[in-house]
Amino acid sequence: TDMSATATAFGSAFASTVAAATTRSLRRSSTAAGWGGRGCRLPGEGGIIGLTKKRTSTAYRAVDEQTVVSPSPRDPTCASDWWKDAVIYQIFPDRFAPDPSGPPAGVQLDPWGAPPTIRSFQGGSLRGITANLDHVQSLGINCLYLTPVFLSTANHRYHPSDFMVVDPLLGGEPAFRELVDACHARGMRLVLDGVFNHTGRGHWAFTSLLDAQEQSPYRDWYLPKSFPIVAYGVERHQVNYECWWDLPDLPKLNFDNPGVQEHILDVGAHWVKEFGIDGWRLDYPGEIPPAFWKEFRARCRAESPECVTVGELFGVRPQDVGEGGHFDSLMNYAFGTCALGFTGGDVELRQDDAIGGEYEVKALDAPGFRKEYTEVCRAYQSAHAAGIGLGGGSAHPSMLMNLFDSHDTARALWMLQGDAAALRLLLLMQACAPGPPMIYQGTEVGQVGQLGIEGSGRDPHNRQAFPWHEPETWDHTTFEHTRAVGALRADSEALRRGGLRWCTATSASGTDGDDSGAGSEAAVRSLLVWERFFDDAAHGASALCVFHSSRGARTGPVTVDTGFGAGVVLRAAFGPTGKAANGDSAGTTCGAWVTDSSGRVCLDIEAQGGLVLVPA
Repeated sequence: TDMSATATAFGSAFASTVAAATTRSLRRSSTAAGWGGRGCRLPGEGGIIGLTKKRTSTAYRAVDEQTVVSPSPRDPTCASDWWKDAVIYQIFPDRFAPDPSGPPAGVQLDPWGAPPTIRSFQGGSLRGITANLDHVQSLGINCLYLTPVFLSTANHRYHPSDFMVVDPLLGGEPAFRELVDACHARGMRLVLDGVFNHTGRGHWAFTSLLDAQEQSPYRDWYLPKSFPIVAYGVERHQVNYECWWDLPDLPKLNFDNPGVQEHILDVGAHWVKEFGIDGWRLDYPGEIPPAFWKEFRARCRAESPECVTVGELFGVRPQDVGEGGHFDSLMNYAFGTCALGFTGGDVELRQDDAIGGEYEVKALDAPGFRKEYTEVCRAYQSAHAAGIGLGGGSAHPSMLMNLFDSHDTARALWMLQGDAAALRLLLLMQACAPGPPMIYQGTEVGQVGQLGIEGSGRDPHNRQAFPWHEPETWDHTTFEHTRAVGALRADSEALRRGGLRWCTATSASGTDGDDSGAGSEAAVRSLLVWERFFDDAAHGASALCVFHSSRGARTGPVTVDTGFGAGVVLRAAFGPTGKAANGDSAGTTCGAWVTDSSGRVCLDIEAQGGLVLVPA
């Protein structure tokens, strides 16, 4: 969803309010935060939404307090099971790559890499994406998610003029078909963004309403309050038709009208049937009745049973996802805010985003992350019922799309105050968590935003052009790290489909992460350990995932409980220096990685370091 692309048209006072809403501060937190007003909190329709109470399990019982996600091994009966293996790359088409053959004749574009503005176009194209699939695939990406490509008057194309037409500025339908076919030839998938809550003022049905007014055949496709309809030169909040966020640019569709419903259902099926897209990311769907989305999913599945639908719903919403709900997956911002809070150390950020509400990240130590992420996972897991295909009830956590930034938020590196080591730890955590990871274009080369760390992080500054034209600005350490974590996830069945259980880390003084302390005890509070596991070894080898967020010293020797059993020699699938490795020793005071008689292993993790261990 895009709000700021129209906000500046409504007076300097509103623009100043938006600018002032972006604040950043450094604060220290010595206590773990909770859902009741602190910690990970997410934007929602009514403001800040968090978990306010614990959910009791009905369909799922944890084996113990440590286990929060059950394994989800391959299911050949489930057509959309592929989504659990997806590694997703979000592309903002106007800013990813220009057409190799040049822009269309006679169009006016800003130079590639010019400072982005609310209204400007820089000429990114679908053929530019196709030409750079080698780069994308080298990151371990196997699925593209494109923000809208429909005909539109806006660079972000969330102001659609025709849902059945690919914008000629992007290359039109031929270029889109080439891109989809090229992805499929590489074994990649493509998910398209559908913004169906509203149209732009240039949509053919709305222009009919503007021209014919009460006599328009499409009068009831929208929600007029009075006539004549006035769509231009009118102030926000004084519009005489229903709009998304009262923005005149975005007239809302009337989903009580059967013609509107049938048109959008036809749109959903059309792009699956005629172009072979593999799914829809559905923009701001909360104001459209759930029954419609169930039918939308059914129509798309009728064209391709493998088609997935991903809802842009904030907060924790188990009732809306899975076979018991109306989407197959959700954008799981809850993972991102928790993970940013852990990797960001002392960073605390409140940032008004382009969707509404607040995107809030607060500092979390390891016990704080564990508490809050447990609540998130169990909310979905406890409402999920195992069964054929996707099962029943809510989605399994392995179906949720994990992200920490997008075109709608400040970039992760901006939120992390430019700390590239923290970003790399964040990327590793994302690769090791249940649910397909999504990264936003440019993250892999260290893009921070057009105005840098000290400037505003919100859009349009988070939507700068990908720096093909400035290779000297690339953070090659982060680039190679991104490729390594992509390979890690691809190589590990457990990281994609295993269950998740917490592992206790104990310092040399015998203190675990639940107590306060100093020295190695304090280090344990910044050490997060989980195990991705299968109940049946035939499904794959388990993986021990270790993350140390402290910016100070190493942890020193700590003992970690594992599920590997006694006397198991381990190797690093992802090594202590942040690179994929096959070593059998940390080269530290702990020596070789071999579990003791109780299945425990000694670790000594570098500052802002990560480690993934698997049986040798």
